[in-house]
Amino acid sequence: MRLAHPSGRHGVDLWLGEGTRYVQVFTGDTLAGPERRRGVAVEPMSCPPDAFRSGTDLTVLEPGATHVLRWA
Repeated sequence: MRLAHPSGRHGVDLWLGEGTRYVQVFTGDTLAGPERRRGVAVEPMSCPPDAFRSGTDLTVLEPGATHVLRWA
């Protein structure tokens, strides 16, 4: 996945490993003035937002179990 400036001169590549089924992206688009679009945050996730309530794709771990997500 590549997030880039429309000119193509600036950007960042994101690699999502096995188990990373969702990505949430945050921007400053709702901010006013000089803060607007000053940054972006990308959050790799194993389940969708609100999964604790909905149970959708929620990974439930038994005591002592592990779950690993890899991304770069």
